[in-house]
Amino acid sequence: MLEFLEAMAPTWSHTMAPLRHPRTKTVQSSTTYVHRHQVDNNLVLEVSRTFKLLNPAWDHPHHIIHLIRAMGALQIPIGTYHRSVSSEEGSQVLNQSMRDQGFDYRTEFIPVRLEELEHLLKAQATIPWIWSWKDGHICRDHDAQ
Repeated sequence: MLEFLEAMAPTWSHTMAPLRHPRTKTVQSSTTYVHRHQVDNNLVLEVSRTFKLLNPAWDHPHHIIHLIRAMGALQIPIGTYHRSVSSEEGSQVLNQSMRDQGFDYRTEFIPVRLEELEHLLKAQATIPWIWSWKDGHICRDHDAQ
């Protein structure tokens, strides 16, 4: 399931701009990624970033996380479809990923379009859990949209 880890000391960071589908600039976009041999641990170092997670295997398959540093690192499990977008002010995020023996760069970073996968469209159609930082705590709201 969804887990926040205590903030970890950064060991490396990249300054490259994030790879993004050229026509999509929001977290609601249809382009997403899934890893089969990598667990992501994303820690916001500066400002904030919004993550959208879809995992049809979860009881609550749709999550929106407004991540800031105080929340710790967001762990994204294997098999979870995800994308992220920086805040208006930008963001700096450290991903300390964990990879298993089957990891291969050629197959782990392939974009997926939601429209092509019915099980993801169903997950996205559910009311999302909205995660944020309020009054010094991680809060979860089930948005009634």
